[in-house]
Amino acid sequence: MTMVRTDLMELGPDALTALANPGFVKRAQKDVAAGALPALRQDPDGTVHALFADAVQTSMPPGVALRDAACNCSASGMCRHRVMLVLAYQAEHAGAPGAADDAAGAQPDRWNPADFDDAALAAACTPRVLEQARKLALERPAATIVLAGAAGSVPAAHLPMSQVRFFSSTSLALARCDCQQGTACAHVVLACWAFRQARQTHPGLNEVTLVVAPSGVAAPEAAVGLMDTAAAHHARALVLDWLWSLWREGAAQPLPGLEARYEAALAALTQLGWTWVREDLDTVWRIVQALAQRSNRFGMADLVDASASLHARLQGAAHADATPGARMPASQILGLGQQGEVALDLLRLVSLGVTCWRDDAGVGASIVFADPDTQAACTLERTWPRGDDAQDDAELLLNRRIAGHPLRQLGAGQVVTRAAKRRANASVELGSQARQTSVLALSPKAWDDLRAPLRFDSLRALQQHLRSRAPAGIRSGQAGSNWHVVDVRDMTLAGWAWDGVQQTLFAQWEDAGEPILRTRLAYQSVTPGAVDALARALAGEWGAVHAIAGPVSCEGGGVAIQPTGVLTDQRAIVLALEPSAPHPMPVRDMPVEADPGQALLRMTFTLLEQVARQGLRHMPPSLQRRALTQATELDEAGYAEVARLLRAALADQRDADRLATLSALGGLLRALLNQGA
Repeated sequence: MTMVRTDLMELGPDALTALANPGFVKRAQKDVAAGALPALRQDPDGTVHALFADAVQTSMPPGVALRDAACNCSASGMCRHRVMLVLAYQAEHAGAPGAADDAAGAQPDRWNPADFDDAALAAACTPRVLEQARKLALERPAATIVLAGAAGSVPAAHLPMSQVRFFSSTSLALARCDCQQGTACAHVVLACWAFRQARQTHPGLNEVTLVVAPSGVAAPEAAVGLMDTAAAHHARALVLDWLWSLWREGAAQPLPGLEARYEAALAALTQLGWTWVREDLDTVWRIVQALAQRSNRFGMADLVDASASLHARLQGAAHADATPGARMPASQILGLGQQGEVALDLLRLVSLGVTCWRDDAGVGASIVFADPDTQAACTLERTWPRGDDAQDDAELLLNRRIAGHPLRQLGAGQVVTRAAKRRANASVELGSQARQTSVLALSPKAWDDLRAPLRFDSLRALQQHLRSRAPAGIRSGQAGSNWHVVDVRDMTLAGWAWDGVQQTLFAQWEDAGEPILRTRLAYQSVTPGAVDALARALAGEWGAVHAIAGPVSCEGGGVAIQPTGVLTDQRAIVLALEPSAPHPMPVRDMPVEADPGQALLRMTFTLLEQVARQGLRHMPPSLQRRALTQATELDEAGYAEVARLLRAALADQRDADRLATLSALGGLLRALLNQGA
């Protein structure tokens, strides 16, 4: 009796989409549904042959990647016949003994890529690839491995500049890397080694971050001493000196002095290869510059948040560096090995929305994309010179071109490209040749392929995800990491209203037993149609709202989202790209959660925003008195640690120690952010 090919039975629609492309999969599924199946034959060695009605023949031996299957059709690369072979094989063997558990992409329960031994790696990869993997491992890269958890998920390894997913428990040829090679590459080997080490050092954990070692070499302890060199001490001192100057003198100070210190710190961090610290430093500096240029892209809250993350990263790395066997190694926190950019293979991206801004220097836009294959977000950013007036800015911005496509099309589209490069911070760049990139319009089903940790059907699950992930100060500096999709089909729109004072449209969604979802969208002249488009969607002009995308945060026991994209029954709406079309909006009080504690925490955060603008050295006596009163109220409300940190952070600057003050400020900001302020 011929054995059923488990590797083919394991390939569900998501796997086939990642290994081929959505168009081939959808067409093949239609053919299967219509009964237009090829004739199949299987050799004793397991090779499957498919003969199609148009005389095309396709063959797929065991241990061969899908794209390397033989096909005599006219396509130069991947084709629909290879996908059809898999789907037809699954249809033919769906009822075969032993195949039931493998059908529809279901792998054996809790399988682990650590099961692939050296013999399996040698069979799947060339000696040159294995040697390349050993050289990469000697650089001690950090990797995060994740076993399959939620329905439809597969084991995955997140490596510096690449991600590997394992779609088959029996064939390494079907492991998919998003680098240009795609399969049987050095990253697949590194991922297998990482899974083996995780099984040995952290048995039973679903997600582990560790330093990868070559096969046959003892798994290294997290490197200790990275921050105990003269160069590391110098770089850390430069960054802290820069942060201290920012907080002491305030963001409103002249920029030349800050810029000189920034350049010195940046050079030191670049020399050490501390990529994530460098990214955090650059983020704070860009926000300071944007505020000086009167940009509407950032506010003081962004500056406070970013500076807290920069300080926390240095503190977290120092702690991990002094703790052998730390669960997250210092190298991962610092960003060692995260250099440059990598060219990607076929990439599919789905827009989650666009943010636009204007300042004295020009206008800009950032498109946030979801990658349905890796379930991660990434960004594409551009800036251009300003027009003659605000109206020109808004209209010209939508017609600006990126990779040959206007922003209005790219920002509201689904992109398939072979000309993409990804940077260390997960921002992407598209090649200039338009023929290498195709764009289709978003549809009401555009986000159907998204799932956790990108899309959530339950607010409680989203809330748990936000609270359980590593603090922003130590996790990888990934652009768009706060963007999520929230399914609201089972929620009730409790109310929505326009606040003329704040120039903001508020809405609140509720569901029995679930946290409250609050949405808010402020009016911006550079995107004049956004608020009215959201109002039209909330009013039901395009049918019921299905899902909302945007940056999210925990707030007052619930979840807050700033919507950038909305899916309804009839259409997908990218708010920033909508034309201006005034729509009547109710003006009334919104239902709010009576939580004086949260209000007090938000007032404390607002106080720190004012300090960040003016500077600790320039605090007027009235602000100092207000801070002391605030600390007393925090004590009375049960926030004793927040009160202590506030007093320490805003102590008399004549007696202040800069490191102690920075530590107090960092601790205070982390405490407030953890409380959802």
